[in-house]
Order: sequence, then C-alpha cells, then structure tokens
Amino acid sequence: MGPAVGALRRASIPPCSSRGRKALAPLAMALLAAFSGHSLAHDGAGAAGERIVGQVKVPDTFKHPGIFATQTRLDTFRAAANSSNPSVMKTGYGAVTADSRSSYDYQHHALVDVEVVGGASGPEEARYKNDAMAAYLNALRWVKTGNHQHRDRAVMILNDWARTFRSFSVAPGTNAEQTQLEAAWMLPVWVSAAEIIRRYNNGQAGWLSTDINTFNGFVDRQYSHAEKARTRVNNWAVSAALAMMAAGVYQDNKARYAAGLQRMTEMIPLSVFANGEVNELRDRDCVHPQYNLQGLTQGAEMATIQGDTSVWLYQPQGETKPRLAKGLEYMAKSLRLGRGVRDCRGATMEAGYMDIAVNGYMNRGVAIPNFQTLAKERRPDKGSMQFLGWTTATHGRDDY
Repeated sequence: MGPAVGALRRASIPPCSSRGRKALAPLAMALLAAFSGHSLAHDGAGAAGERIVGQVKVPDTFKHPGIFATQTRLDTFRAAANSSNPSVMKTGYGAVTADSRSSYDYQHHALVDVEVVGGASGPEEARYKNDAMAAYLNALRWVKTGNHQHRDRAVMILNDWARTFRSFSVAPGTNAEQTQLEAAWMLPVWVSAAEIIRRYNNGQAGWLSTDINTFNGFVDRQYSHAEKARTRVNNWAVSAALAMMAAGVYQDNKARYAAGLQRMTEMIPLSVFANGEVNELRDRDCVHPQYNLQGLTQGAEMATIQGDTSVWLYQPQGETKPRLAKGLEYMAKSLRLGRGVRDCRGATMEAGYMDIAVNGYMNRGVAIPNFQTLAKERRPDKGSMQFLGWTTATHGRDDY
C-alpha cells in the first residue's frame, strides 16, 4: 500500500465529537483528488499473478465466477441445498424459495427511464430493483436445480433491461444526485446475476455473446452514475466503491476495479473509527451505518476472491483488531445490547453481510463473538432493496 494511504491511516483518529468527524472530510477529499483518477497506470509488478495499479493490487487475470461467489462456493451451495441433511445453507435456500421473485413465472418489465425517489421508493425504482433481485434469485435457483426455466427467466430479465434501459431521472423534490446512489446499490446485484449466467460451469447457461455485449452497455450506463457517488464521505462512497469493483470484475476492467478498491480502502477508517464506532450511527440512525458495513463486507469478499485480503485485514499500526471487525462488533453490541453511541435494540439487521462477515473472519482467525451471536439469532439472511442478500444460502456455516 502506498505512502499516501498510510498517511490516511495515521490521520484517521477516531472522532469523539461531531466536530472531529467533520474534520475528516477535507482530508478525505484531498486524498481522493490525489488518487481517484480513471486512467490508472501500472506502477509495477507485485507478487505473482498481480500488479500494483494506482495504490492497490489488481490480479493479472480476474477469477470467474468472482463477484461474491466462486465456482467452488456455488457448487458447495448446490450440494448443501440438494442434500437430504439439514444445514444452515439449506435453511438459507429456504429464504430464497420463499421469495416470490425467485419464481420462473416472475413477470419483469424493463424500463427506458427509471425515476428514483429520495428517502423512499417509487414504482419505477421498485421495478428496477425487484427485477435485478429476480434475475439473481432465478440464477441461483438454476444453479441449485438445473431447471432451464429459472435460467431462461434470469436471461430474459438481463437481456430485456440491457436492450431497453437508457437513463435515470428524479422525482419532483428529489436531488439529482440520488441517481448515483440507486445505481451504486443495484449495479453489484445486476452483475452478480450476470456473472452466474455467464460464467458458472464455464458458461453452461449458453448466454449469447451478442447479448453479453449488449449487457455491457447496460453496465456502463449504470456505472456512469454510480461512480460519481465515490466523492461522498459516508455510505454513498462505500456503495460506489463496491459498484466500481463489481463492474471491474464482471467486465475484466482493471482500471474500474482498481479505482473501486482504492476508494474502498480509503473509506475503511472513515467508515469505522478506531474505537469501532461506525460512521453515521451517532448522527443518523440504525440503518445507514449498516450500509457502510454491508458495502465494506461485500467489498472484502470480492477482493479476497480476487486474491487480496487487505479489506478484511486493514489494521492501522498499534491497533489489535482489523477495523472492519471492530465495526461489526460495535454494531452488533448496539443492535443486541443497546450499547455505544446509539441504542439499536429492536432495529432490523440489514441483509447482505451477516454470513459473509462471519465466514470471512472465521477463515482468518479473527474473533467477532458479538456479531456471530447476532448473526446466529437473525439468520437466515433474506433480501434487501439496497444490497444483494440471501448470504445464508451462499455463505452460511454450521460450525459456530
């Protein structure tokens, strides 16, 4: 990691007041201006199979499937879901089949323009999100069952949206920037579905190359909005970074992946302070801080699949636990016990990170006991209208 990122770590002292938190913003924006260009040149070779691009490591060749689930993980999910033996993954698959969007009879409707609503969900925004989730759920059910009707439904949704969609707009009274956040949230979901259809079992689904090329344009149109949210210093930037990484992996685009991973790395100490407090928990509510953790956790998993554990293990000098692990524990204590800067007892645990986080840190020997207890209490993980959910089905484990 480059020296300037090290400077970010040293400067990220946990704020104890709103004044301290606000003081981080100019520093973050200055570093972002220095690092976040789109034309990222190779600075030199790293370890075997990777290069240093900008300030982060990028594989010479992306691993596929490689957004949030590898071929091995999808095969493990399939075996568990089809087994007669009970398991946490099988329970998680029950949440998939219980969702009506997972049916091959699901009726999608692609739109030319999607109007988004700030702080709510209008009918067009809901259609855009529900269809993305339906594509993923049907792709997952195709992996489990081999039923071509699920495959065909997923392909139809992907193709119709790719051929139809052209733009976002905003409802009256909604800031124009809201399109950035909505695109950042859904782009990883769309490409997760597409990654399975395109790459599982070496392209067994038979998705046509012409349709894949058309879908790339759909990815590009969403990316042009999503990446603009990276300049925020809150959950918007984390979501943007995740979308940039996901588009980079799916499209084998090293510059996009590197820009996303770089911004994700910069956002770790701005999202989780040294004492574990999660950004936006003190000043907002019990939901938005979880958006930070969802994005960081999913980004950590994606980077790990591509050979880089730095998001999981980001740990400034002198600290005894990775920052993301601290944030997960802090949020768990707030949700379970009401401890910390906000009492979140009774609040929802947002979908999309519980089982990925437990699996990621158990694999690395990092203790997160409060978060593990919370995840065990709240699973199976279901769906979200912001991030890809159903992580119990794909990442659940029985050994805790």
